[in-house]
Amino acid sequence: MTVSVIIVAAGSSKRMGGGQNKPYVNINGKPALYYSLRTFLSIKTIKEVLVVIRKKDEALFRKLLKKNNFHNILYTYGGKERRDSVLNGLRGLKNKKSVVLIHDAARPFASKKLVKRIIKAASKYKAAVPVIPVKDTVKYSKSGRFVDETPDRAKLFLAQTPQGFYFPLLLKAHSNKLNKSISVTDDAMLLELSGVKPALVEGEEKNIKLTTREDFS
Repeated sequence: MTVSVIIVAAGSSKRMGGGQNKPYVNINGKPALYYSLRTFLSIKTIKEVLVVIRKKDEALFRKLLKKNNFHNILYTYGGKERRDSVLNGLRGLKNKKSVVLIHDAARPFASKKLVKRIIKAASKYKAAVPVIPVKDTVKYSKSGRFVDETPDRAKLFLAQTPQGFYFPLLLKAHSNKLNKSISVTDDAMLLELSGVKPALVEGEEKNIKLTTREDFS
């Protein structure tokens, strides 16, 4: 079995401030993107890694690859929305029949163990998403002013990446015109809209998403 990886690094990073894109903000002397690349490249079953970047970040991206001796990394440019960027990545991969992992560059701390769990689950179920349980009580409000419901938190989970899918299945979901008008926040949701139930895989508390400057401190 071979595995491909798409790292999405084409976001605007608006909540960061200062104009620097999150994948290139330093963590312990290395750009955040470095850690995801290092992890994926260390796993033997992963044969192809593609990074979706902003065109204006190309010089930074190439510098990162050269400085850290990362070879055979594919890349393409992002689209208007995240889903467009992922679709560009899917079209840029060479292996069209494998398991593909979709990972946010803003999550640099995903471990090798987590990646391997996702690969195993995606190979078996064709769609898998890492999650951690919700610890706090959650309130639902239709109006945003008053509480309408308190969902059972035992049935609620926070989704992470990398998420794993059978390539043709994910490509079909991304290409489905019926899904174009629906706002989606991750790739697993696209599979859900197509009638596929992704398997839940144990995530990691440390696999946080870097969103604001405070997350880097």
